[in-house]
Amino acid sequence: MTKSCLINKKCIPCEGGVPPLSESSSKKLLGQLGGGWSINKQGHLFKEYTFQNFLDPLAFVNRIALIAEEEAHHPDLSIAWGRVGIEIWTHKISGLTESDFILAAKIEDLHGSE
Repeated sequence: MTKSCLINKKCIPCEGGVPPLSESSSKKLLGQLGGGWSINKQGHLFKEYTFQNFLDPLAFVNRIALIAEEEAHHPDLSIAWGRVGIEIWTHKISGLTESDFILAAKIEDLHGSE
């Protein structure tokens, strides 16, 4: 599966009761994202994007919000001058699912199309 395959998928709402992805499955999907995504100490997907001003991060976050609503999957976002931090995980299971990687791929594609 490539990043483009992830982009073409839809996030599936998690009702809980399913196990998070294994470490090996998470690493395999992480390798398909590229672009500096990592799995942080909490086991969440994380990436920080940098910009040259304050308005571009705000515009980027607004475009992420549209994708998040469309996918019914919402990342944690932090905004500062010249920076947007993104943290994604499936809250209901306190871990990662394929939907987290789908959302990350769509955000990565969004940033690449700027």
